[in-house]
Amino acid sequence: MMEIKNQTVSLSEPPKKVKKITGTRFAAILGLNPWSSPFEVWCDMTGTYKIPFEDSKYTIAGKVIEPKVIAYLDEKYHYGKQSKRVLKDPDEYFGKTKEQMHFDHFPENKVFGGMWDARTKTIVYELKTTKRVEDWMHGSKLDAPIYYKLQGALYAYLLGLDRFRMVLSVVEEKDYEHPEDFEPTPENTSVIDYRISTEFPQFEQYIETCNEWLENYITTPISPEWTNGRNDTEIVKALTTAHTSPKGDDDSQTNRITVIMDEIEPLQAEIDATAELIADKEKRLKKLKEQLKPELQKQMKDSDKKIVLDGFDYLFELSKIPASGVDTDQLKADGLYDTYKKSGFTLKLTINRRKVS
Repeated sequence: MMEIKNQTVSLSEPPKKVKKITGTRFAAILGLNPWSSPFEVWCDMTGTYKIPFEDSKYTIAGKVIEPKVIAYLDEKYHYGKQSKRVLKDPDEYFGKTKEQMHFDHFPENKVFGGMWDARTKTIVYELKTTKRVEDWMHGSKLDAPIYYKLQGALYAYLLGLDRFRMVLSVVEEKDYEHPEDFEPTPENTSVIDYRISTEFPQFEQYIETCNEWLENYITTPISPEWTNGRNDTEIVKALTTAHTSPKGDDDSQTNRITVIMDEIEPLQAEIDATAELIADKEKRLKKLKEQLKPELQKQMKDSDKKIVLDGFDYLFELSKIPASGVDTDQLKADGLYDTYKKSGFTLKLTINRRKVS
């Protein structure tokens, strides 16, 4: 059972299975990830709700480019020093016989986990691609955003290492369209070296904060308050939207709903088809009207307030209308805006065409 009130979600009992704190969830729990929130992480970790993930051209490009970058980095840093590859991705490091490791590289840890991109015996590598290099600039210095640095730092910490490297490949739009053509070079791929001991001397406190967060929100289990951010809003909307089927509380209600739906759906389909046809005609009509207005305006004198064109079936009137409006800023300044705002709710039935997947 789930209860939603006071901008929180509470479960009737702690979830039997809780997802781990990974590198991407780590910064969000600490409030240091502008793209995610503690509420979103709580919903995901408890299995309450997860925003559906869909691959985009950006994620697809990253998957294609990443192996190229790993090979490039291995050659750049280790070529000639070893007879075999030193910088390894998870497949090379764990081998095909340990496929379970490909979903969590830290199975022995019950709280923290995740998947690093590449590593040597002493350094963890996290690889990123972007076309917005400005997001990685700290003044004139190239520096990874903190939520990315914390991801690399967590994986290094869990491996008992101090060093981690953030690798940035700056791509162009054409690289998203054809990532197979991307070739890493010193000009488009940069490596930033970090140490937990110097970058995050308070890192143990971050770990403790996350453990306290688990105790406060997972054990209870009451979520952190949601924010007005896009993701939180989407989650709350999903959690407060009920879905039902034609099946009612009894057979008679089921029959009534089914009979009504069976009549509504073909009518709605017919109306939708007509609406699509009308919409195309309205677009054409609007364009023609916009073409007619300046032609009629040319025939108006400065003193004319209206000009009328006699058509066969319609009269075409072009009028000069004084501009007017309501100054909402002034209403707010006078303290009247909230007085005249309407609140409450009404019930409205809308019918939309079901999407075919």
